[in-house]
Amino acid sequence: MRRFIYIFVAAIMLYACNTGSMYQMDGKLSNLADPTLFVVYESPEGSIIDTVVCDENGQFAVTRELTVQTRVITFYFNDRSEWFSVYPEVGKRAKITGDADYPQLVSAKGGRTNNKLSEFKKKATVLLKRQADVLANMEENMPPNDEEVSRLANINHELKSIVMDFIHKNPTEEASAILISEYLANPDEMEQTDEALKLLSPDLDDYFIVRDLSARTEKAKTTSIGAKAPDFKVSNIYGQTITPDSFANKYFILAFTALWCDMCRTEVMMLDEISAKYSGDSLEILLISLDDEVSEIRETILQDTVKWNLVTDSAGQSINLFEIYNVSSLPKCFLMDKEGVIRLRTSNGLELKRTVDEILN
Repeated sequence: MRRFIYIFVAAIMLYACNTGSMYQMDGKLSNLADPTLFVVYESPEGSIIDTVVCDENGQFAVTRELTVQTRVITFYFNDRSEWFSVYPEVGKRAKITGDADYPQLVSAKGGRTNNKLSEFKKKATVLLKRQADVLANMEENMPPNDEEVSRLANINHELKSIVMDFIHKNPTEEASAILISEYLANPDEMEQTDEALKLLSPDLDDYFIVRDLSARTEKAKTTSIGAKAPDFKVSNIYGQTITPDSFANKYFILAFTALWCDMCRTEVMMLDEISAKYSGDSLEILLISLDDEVSEIRETILQDTVKWNLVTDSAGQSINLFEIYNVSSLPKCFLMDKEGVIRLRTSNGLELKRTVDEILN
């Protein structure tokens, strides 16, 4: 949903001023909750958004003149919560088939890249179905239990192995770059993205997905373990200016959070225990909240026994820090040493407390 909103807001409607070619897509999707598909044509110049209505059998047909620069066509469905992509090739016609309950298995055939991706999906069908079923079950039964989390981790590990095998066998294929983007580009594990990119042929260096992934891996290095923590300047809810120099000669934790995030609660992330155990002389904690209602936040933290050093999203300062520290999900904590070097990046409160104990005890 967020991806669709971003594209919709950023879209620049292109007018028929460029010479293009006709591209046809025919498809059939079963189990659609809503027959309306939103189709986004993406190119360097911007994006065009169309709607397509499927018949009662889930069938649809699309014919459009594409600009030479059209890179990818993305279909959004089920109230824009799910999507799949087609990679157009001049002179080729795409045939799309699949089950709306399993978006990652929707297959587009026609054109080298689409055919290669379909080849991968066929090989990974069992795992992709298991992954979708586990994720659906976890969403219905929040919070997920340990068994489900473990099952998902095992499935993801097996999928990554299949992806890596595909890349080794297809280093010159654009499909390999697409699979890296979809399965190996975890913002918290960009090292594996970097390693996978090294397997690709130099002929793909100018492919737009490779360029984007390369830029992201370089940016990720700025907040990897062992890197100097990026500089910042923010104001906390008490009006005090906070910079990394505010924690000179101390260990400090940056904890990215939000009031609406249950997993971000200070007790869940074990920040309460850490704060109670270690004095401000040795370690300090700075909470970075996406919330911008200062009065609501004050009311919440006043109920706590800890006087938290808290930064809200007033004037977009939290959003800016999320960007600087490459944070794409909550919760997220960074532990910095006395020299301001990142010693840990984690979403696990137990891991955070264990590391702090090992260093400070």
